Amino acid sequence: MKEERAQILEMLQKGKITVDEADLLLEALGDTAVSIPPHPVAPPAVPPVPPVPTKMPKGSPKLTAEHILQLNREGVDPNFIRAVRQLPHTKLTGDHIVQMAIEGVDPDFITAVSQLKNATLTGDHIVTLGIEGTDPDFIRTLAELENLPLDADHIVQLAVEGVDPDFLRAVDGLHLPGLTGDHIVQLGVEGVDINFIEKMKTADFIHELDGDTFVQMAIEGVDDELFQETIQLL
Repeated sequence: MKEERAQILEMLQKGKITVDEADLLLEALGDTAVSIPPHPVAPPAVPPVPPVPTKMPKGSPKLTAEHILQLNREGVDPNFIRAVRQLPHTKLTGDHIVQMAIEGVDPDFITAVSQLKNATLTGDHIVTLGIEGTDPDFIRTLAELENLPLDADHIVQLAVEGVDPDFLRAVDGLHLPGLTGDHIVQLGVEGVDINFIEKMKTADFIHELDGDTFVQMAIEGVDDELFQETIQLL
């Protein structure tokens, strides 16, 4: 906080920003706006001891004064910044934050991402998901389902394709041996009927199928009753 405040004052002294802009920046940093003279004044005879820079937590977003000015000029919703502050352990950079803010990413989406503990999303993943307009319910569902074998790239693929969160819930209870994240993405992208998955979950023969076979049959729309009658012939 002290480091950013000093940077703002230095920008003011060099004429890069106005007094009003400096006040806005200090408010954005949570600092108390100060009355700053419009013209530089002579430095004191004995300069004060410079403050020790405050170390930011590892992985915290790094917003510079220039970033804050840009956010202010773009009229960014403060709720978006409040949501971003819930992501102290992501790899978001200041550029990531500005990019999402300018694109109008939903603060509710950012809040949902902060609850996602079972997959490691990079800053680039979060930006892609946000700009694509990923439904916050999709992210919240992922946070609830801790056993799906999905990595960050799988999540982005499913989200970009607009896969229904109910599909994720159906697959989560499938318990199919050898079902991988790639299988789940393929099922979701192909738009496999959720009712088919739900019926297959209750079939006694489900454990006789591997992931590849199940995906192929699901995509081709094999009738579950026919499936049940003929499985014994395999």
